[in-house]
Amino acid sequence: MIYEKEMFHYLFLHFPIALFCTAFIFELINLIDKKRKYATFVLWNIGMAIFWSFFSIISGFITDWSLYGHMESPLPVWTTHGTHMIIASILYIFMFILKYLNYSNKVKLSNNVVLFFHFIILSFFIHGTHIGAKLADRL
Repeated sequence: MIYEKEMFHYLFLHFPIALFCTAFIFELINLIDKKRKYATFVLWNIGMAIFWSFFSIISGFITDWSLYGHMESPLPVWTTHGTHMIIASILYIFMFILKYLNYSNKVKLSNNVVLFFHFIILSFFIHGTHIGAKLADRL
């Protein structure tokens, strides 16, 4: 095998980070220039980030079982990387559903409110990535 099974987490984790951050940037652009294509970009970025989050979470469990063992005690959420990232991914799934319903005109959401919650979820997500980087001795 080219990589040890623990290394896949380090390969996968960059996709959700980059895609969730890019989605937020397009969210900001969409607030300024209300073209439908930017809302489409946000949906695609969040959708692909959720897709890659599944692989990142699964490979994260494999890495944790092999190297760290921090998910044996998943609480408190604020200090446990795995729990943090699972909750952030679930929040993004809810955000994706709401944004899709708004995109297809089934519900009407204020762009300012959506941007605020997107900022909160992204901040929570980035905090979780920081905890993971500390756990892996990358900081």
